[in-house]
Amino acid sequence: CVTADTWVMTTAGPAQVSELTGRSFSAVVDGKAYAVTSDGFFRTGHKPVLALRTREGPALRLTADHRVRRVARRTRYTLEAEWTEAGQLQPGDEILLHDHRALGGWEGAGTHAEGYLLGLLIGDGTLKSDKAVISVWAPELKVAGGGAVAYAQTGAGGIVQAAEAAAATLSHRVDFRGFQRSISGRGEARMASGAVRHLAHEMGMRPGHKTITTAMEKASSVFTEGLLRGLFDADGSVQGSQEKGVSLRLSQSDLSLLQTAQRMLLRLGIASTIYPNRRLAQARPLPDGRGGLRVYETASQHELVISADNLRIYAERIGFADTDKADRLDQALGSYNRSLNRERFTVTVESLTEEGSEDVFDVTVADIHAFDANGLYVHNC
Repeated sequence: CVTADTWVMTTAGPAQVSELTGRSFSAVVDGKAYAVTSDGFFRTGHKPVLALRTREGPALRLTADHRVRRVARRTRYTLEAEWTEAGQLQPGDEILLHDHRALGGWEGAGTHAEGYLLGLLIGDGTLKSDKAVISVWAPELKVAGGGAVAYAQTGAGGIVQAAEAAAATLSHRVDFRGFQRSISGRGEARMASGAVRHLAHEMGMRPGHKTITTAMEKASSVFTEGLLRGLFDADGSVQGSQEKGVSLRLSQSDLSLLQTAQRMLLRLGIASTIYPNRRLAQARPLPDGRGGLRVYETASQHELVISADNLRIYAERIGFADTDKADRLDQALGSYNRSLNRERFTVTVESLTEEGSEDVFDVTVADIHAFDANGLYVHNC
């Protein structure tokens, strides 16, 4: 049995167990739909719970007797799995994730444009009580501050164009003008909008709470793709070479944000790994907004990494508006003389710890008798 906060993939999109209790739905297992024969999830009692954590990031809270799909044998070409009770898993065991690449998408709230704007806002923006401010950063803006700017050197022009096109789908005040002239000496151009602020509030964001909210995670697949594109345009990078391996990296000080982004990516068929504390909290010299540097205390930085053939799926389903990042990814994928390593959709158990007792739930899924629990492949009742 799993806890009420567990995310489950359904044909109507992602939902938490608490929303699916007593409610009929169809489960999505490895990208395919299966009917639920029970009346949604049902409470099975108040029981001791284990926290299952993996090295790659996915985690789940469940009872010790709930079965998880464990890798029994793996070769270069084959993978055999078996059902194992969670309490019997050991650190180092491999367990299965869901492969949703066959899933075309799902309906729900939000458009691609709305997702893109909020992704940019989360990545490089400021949410105030009266407006949202989206920032685009590029070195050439420092030189050309206050005047016309050629953004193409760093791909920032692609972000500006995409953000203004997305903003055009919203209703603004008559004095809205999109991105304003760049700020001299800061390398920054800004777009302030009350309409984007209203959208952010509708999706559960507030000043001081600038993150991927529950409402955003439940939104449509096109909104999800837009949000992830905006987030990677703002904070992502393309790194490496064919010799050392190409990867996409998303850095954030908010670990829970990366964990949410990881679940959202996996629903699109893109597996990733989170590396916590890539850079520890420290005092660092940073731009002070006046053309100089000042020492600031910085939070720990965490990193989400996409590699192997997940890069191809990312390029197809999400991509970049930042033309420089888009070109780097295209060149990296085009330069491979061999096929990208195939994603096996497995993760490695890191730990199992007791987490007290709470209400837990289960469900009955026809034929396949399994469901997606925070991306992990688990058995049903």
